Amino acid sequence: MTFLKERLIKNLIIAILAAQIKYMIRSMVFVGCLSIISFGKLFSQPETKAVFTETAPIIDGSVSEDVWSKASMINELYQREPNTGDPVSEKTEFLFLFDHNNIYVGIHCYDNPKGITAKELARDVSLGDDDRVQIILDTYLDGRSGYWFQIGPRGSIGDALVNENGKDFNKSWDGLWDGKAKITENGWDGELIIPFKTLGFKKGNSTWGLKLIRYIKRKSEISTWPSTSLNANRFQISDAGRITGLTDITQGVGLDIIPYLTSGISKKQDTDPKPVLNGGLDVFYHITPSLKVAITVNTDFAQTEVDEKQINLTRFNLFFPEKRDFFLDGANYFTFGINGDSENPHSTQMIPFFSRRIGLDANGNPVPIKYGGKFTGKVGNWNIGMLHIKDNNEWHNHGYTVGRISRNFGNQSSIGIIGTNGNAFSDLKNSLAGIDLRLASSQISGNKNITYNLYGLKSFTSGLSGNDLSFGSEINYPNDFLNFRFGYLQIGENFTPGLGFIPRKNIRDFYGGIGIGPRPKNSPVMQIKSGFKYTFISDLKNGGLQTALIDLNPSELVFLSGDIISLSSQYQFEALKEDFPIFENFVIPVGDYNFWRHSLQLTSAKRRNLWAATKVGLGTFYSGKRTDWLMQVGYKVFVPVFIGMESDRKWVSLPEGNFVTQIYRLNLNFLFSPNLSWYNYAQYENQTETIGWQSRFQWIINPGQEIFLTFNSPLIDPLERFRPEIYETRVKVKYTIRF
Repeated sequence: MTFLKERLIKNLIIAILAAQIKYMIRSMVFVGCLSIISFGKLFSQPETKAVFTETAPIIDGSVSEDVWSKASMINELYQREPNTGDPVSEKTEFLFLFDHNNIYVGIHCYDNPKGITAKELARDVSLGDDDRVQIILDTYLDGRSGYWFQIGPRGSIGDALVNENGKDFNKSWDGLWDGKAKITENGWDGELIIPFKTLGFKKGNSTWGLKLIRYIKRKSEISTWPSTSLNANRFQISDAGRITGLTDITQGVGLDIIPYLTSGISKKQDTDPKPVLNGGLDVFYHITPSLKVAITVNTDFAQTEVDEKQINLTRFNLFFPEKRDFFLDGANYFTFGINGDSENPHSTQMIPFFSRRIGLDANGNPVPIKYGGKFTGKVGNWNIGMLHIKDNNEWHNHGYTVGRISRNFGNQSSIGIIGTNGNAFSDLKNSLAGIDLRLASSQISGNKNITYNLYGLKSFTSGLSGNDLSFGSEINYPNDFLNFRFGYLQIGENFTPGLGFIPRKNIRDFYGGIGIGPRPKNSPVMQIKSGFKYTFISDLKNGGLQTALIDLNPSELVFLSGDIISLSSQYQFEALKEDFPIFENFVIPVGDYNFWRHSLQLTSAKRRNLWAATKVGLGTFYSGKRTDWLMQVGYKVFVPVFIGMESDRKWVSLPEGNFVTQIYRLNLNFLFSPNLSWYNYAQYENQTETIGWQSRFQWIINPGQEIFLTFNSPLIDPLERFRPEIYETRVKVKYTIRF
């Protein structure tokens, strides 16, 4: 019986691969033709004209000054969800003014004050569970990229960079701007001031793209201007409206000088604490409104959030995202192939340039950066990114260099090249070169999206020759009712991206998936999602299947209340060519393993003051069994105080013995105002039996003028009276001088 099941699965795999190859070839031709046909074709979008003002409004959250009576207004928003095409259920008004140096946005969100969901206060936190408004400015009017700003009813603000027509969303970017909001008897009001110095834009272009979004959480309602379809990405830019009349605007000199000073105590393992005094400088200069140079000297990342602790039960390295401001600013100019698609699970399987290789060692510990420079921006249809960094790495090399150039064509398509020089893994010389093509359209059948990617790379490493290529291809149809993705990735045995990230080499990887998402009418269920995904990885050199994954998602129910119920099953095949040390002294021997796992996930709406989420998984695991239980609880005690707890436990039973992995996480946050916050984050995992704790106090005096107090210890032994073996305590003062 087992033999028949394995034979059936192998035949299914062969059939899927054959169908995928045929479909990808046809899709490449189709998308290429469509991209050519749609060249230069643009939708006629609604527009508003910004009004120039000699008198700047006072940004205090009260949109009541006389100057706002002269502003242009947009008040016709339409629902995207739940009742697509209907007018927004609560009256909404956006007002626009500008002067030579700033653009101003006033907001009236009419509502019953008792029904407003507003739990967050701090800057740059997620407002995904609050009422809020968002504004996207397409300053280059290219329908591809933009600046994203949001504000909540209590004045919590956030920003991001949007690229790849909404797929690449860089929430960690921090621009210098400000906003205030107030809850009133008629709902809530907000005011934003966005300096032109913060934005890159095409000189002389008085028209920008504009998209407005309002969220009303208790109704699960999303409304936009202009109206948009369910097929559009939530931050899609190609369907944005227009804001005109932005003439005679300036970035001034375009120079930002940001000196900083840090002081504190540093404690290494088995050494005494030592005092620390340090300083550094960041300089940003706009050569033109669309081209920026950045220089950093003695860079410091004391305020950067720590990574989540993980216990790895796979054979390959885990991916951890970049969180450091210097590398996040302009990161979109260095994305390659499918790396820019944040919704693609395969986007991290081959990254030619991964900035975490710089200034961090293999364990994620900081390595001092001596100096660096960066050049990013746009010239016409050309996108340019150049970077050189010298850190204090153990190889004592001459630094790391990255170059990326791409050219836009059509409405959504592009072609580009990338090159890197330097090796963060060893003292061997290494460089890399690659080319990628992106064909895309957001006009399939009127409003549907489709994207085709083709890319290839070659590495050059001392002592290695041959089998040093990597290339891939992918077709993606990311729409609401029907979505699918099919892709192929090949990585040679000697392919070595010295500044990149690849979890495994010497592979052929076929992957894909299909999903549907019908939306019942007159139902408490907003959408029912179901589908399947697969990954088949074979040995490139010797042949033979290495890994097979088939994820079945028969039902995910998304309720209007915000609650979610999900059922899923996963089949996995692993061919171990050598013994696998999975945890501590437990080793899984060489062999072929087939196993099934099933899971149930329940999530209550996080807009509630008390919410919970749990996921239970069980099934076979290699030669034994495994049971997982993830539990998350969040409690907003009152608006300034949040407590979050998480428990992630896995019980593994093998013929070689039994073990349990445990990770516990605790958040205790005090949000005194949008400019004053104190975050505490503690983690424990039983593989090293240690606790990590970061405490971070931030006071934003004015945008760009900040004080941080941080304590970070990755190694606290709970058996030694919680005495930290390693810690860093810092006071950091940062002051931005703008010209």
